Amino acid sequence: ATTRPVPAPAGTFAYVANGLAGSLSVIDTADNTVTATIDVGDDPNGVAVSPDGSLVFVANRLSDTVSLVVPAVGGALSVPVGDNPVGVAVSPDGTRAYVTNTISNNMTVITADEVPPSVIATVHVGTRPQDVAIAPNGTRAYVANLLDGTVAVVDTTTDTLLTAVPVGQLPQGVATSPDGARVYVTNFGDGTVSVIDTATDTVRFTVPIGNDTSPADVAVSRDGTRAYVANFSTDNVSVIDTTANPPAVIATVPVGEEPLGVALAPDGAHAYVTGSMDNSVSVIDTATRTVTRTIGGFAIPLGVAVGTRGVGAIPTGLTLTAERTGKGHENGHGNGKESVGVQGYRGLTLKARLTVGGRPLKDGSVLFTRDTEVLCADTTDSRGRATCAVRGRPDDDDCYTATFTGDETHAAATATTCTDRRAAARRTDRKR
Repeated sequence: ATTRPVPAPAGTFAYVANGLAGSLSVIDTADNTVTATIDVGDDPNGVAVSPDGSLVFVANRLSDTVSLVVPAVGGALSVPVGDNPVGVAVSPDGTRAYVTNTISNNMTVITADEVPPSVIATVHVGTRPQDVAIAPNGTRAYVANLLDGTVAVVDTTTDTLLTAVPVGQLPQGVATSPDGARVYVTNFGDGTVSVIDTATDTVRFTVPIGNDTSPADVAVSRDGTRAYVANFSTDNVSVIDTTANPPAVIATVPVGEEPLGVALAPDGAHAYVTGSMDNSVSVIDTATRTVTRTIGGFAIPLGVAVGTRGVGAIPTGLTLTAERTGKGHENGHGNGKESVGVQGYRGLTLKARLTVGGRPLKDGSVLFTRDTEVLCADTTDSRGRATCAVRGRPDDDDCYTATFTGDETHAAATATTCTDRRAAARRTDRKR
């Protein structure tokens, strides 16, 4: 298979979960247009992006799964977790994802740096857990427990529950400050935001948002000076000055109907707010505190997350071959490696080789897919090789693709190879 250059998936993107459609919309924040829609599970809720922007995690409430989405490929695979997952967050080092399961009252910890991910722990956190946020140093997870009126504090080094901090009524959204000193919690039931001091695990401030506002989600700016709160019942976003003592609301921005999610671009210039009732995403200019764009066409948008993917410009080369594996029986060839009859093999080994200027490129992440189905991932060795074992006999003319999504130095590339069992059978007939 020959190498095809891939347009570098660089830039900043907003990812929106469409609860009704079971899909994830991708918004290019450069022009605020939807560039792709990727199928995930049933009733997707929470969304989180890996630190390098290469992976997106989506909690599918009615599927009891988390979808691992690779935006550069447009494919996804699902991982079973607990009952009714709604919240998801990724650790700062990108190695773990944390998923809250609102019916099983626990949090599932999965690997976030391998394909497919695997479950490594399950932690009881409280009753009806909702959103989850990870401390900037990665050592704590904070989970809003809706019916307990608490925030669970989990030690992520041991995956154990340390304490539960009492907050307001029906806590739902949660976010940490950039320095990790504070945790902001939206209390849906009493129209307040609790500010937790993480040094003491106690509420230091309670910020009134307003009666009957139903604050649903919160995002904190990179410099930590502002918190943005999506108010479900009043169709607006409250802007909190977090440097004030006590913190206070300094502005209110009208947005779409029944907003449930809010996320900030990494540079803090814009906030993205989902309007679950009017199927919109409002784009707020944080400098002027006004909506500069309203994007439509969603299907009950719920969670939203924003991430940046940077890719270098050094050209790469990628080749891909498919080697049949398994014992043949129809044509009599049973060497376990190259049985080419129609029923003569039980799987494939996909072999990719990544190069720069003809020389092997080590430690490159290569993703293997069949159409939009993610099969597996591997990291290239010292010879630039990565492999993927595909179980089961492929269909006629199955095509497989290897993708190097690029890194900060090297450009992306892809290669495709196809199997043709009918052609293989004809070759076998000629040998007889």
